Parts: sequence; structure tokens; C-alpha cells
Amino acid sequence: MERRCFTVHEANELIPFLSKKLRSLHTVYTKLKMWGFANPSSDEITLRGGIPVASAYVAALSEFRETLEEICQEGCELKDLASGLIDFPTIWEGREVRLCWKLGEPQVKHWHELEAGFDGRQSLTTEPHP
Repeated sequence: MERRCFTVHEANELIPFLSKKLRSLHTVYTKLKMWGFANPSSDEITLRGGIPVASAYVAALSEFRETLEEICQEGCELKDLASGLIDFPTIWEGREVRLCWKLGEPQVKHWHELEAGFDGRQSLTTEPHP
């Protein structure tokens, strides 16, 4: 699949959708943490301590995966669930960079080089054009 390149406007249009989906992921992740994590080396999925997984746990895992896939299908990249950090691929001055947004921010106001990550965020002063 070809990588989508976003304008600031396109990224901002996704913020209501992303805010809703990230809040949902946080809720499901909290439930999963409360129940414990599956033991990937076991043939039978069990919770920490060897307790068989309840159908609610399996449903929560499924919901988590589906919600994450919905976010990824938009072409953006979830970088950190805890802070709700999302990157949007774009082309800025002829090079690939990332627009950067964090849950709770009203709009995309930052970008960073591929290797710089969140610590290298810079303020947007002009609209990058893909």
C-alpha cells in the first residue's frame, strides 16, 4: 500500500476521529492491564497467574486491535498510546517528515524530521505541501 502524505488541513480533519479512537484505546488498554496480559508462549491463552481468559478479555483484545487498525487505515502512525501521540507522513521542502499531534491539542501545530521524533518537534510556520 502506498504511503499517504498529509497536508496540515487533512491531518486536522482527522483530529475528531482520532481523539475518539484514542480515548477508546485508552479505555480498553486500561481494562486489559487490569486483567493482565496473555501469555504468548502458551497454547491456551491464560491471564497472569494461569487463570483462563474470560470472553470479555478476548473481546477487549479484539476491540483494541480493530480500533488500532482503524487508526492505521487512515494512513497516520500511532507513536505513543499513553500520550496519544500521532504522526502524519508528509513532504516538506522536498523531504519526507512527520506532522505531529498529541491527544488534547486542538490542531496540528508541529512537525519533526523522521529521526528526531517528539523531542525534535518544531512549530509549523507554513503549510507543508505533499
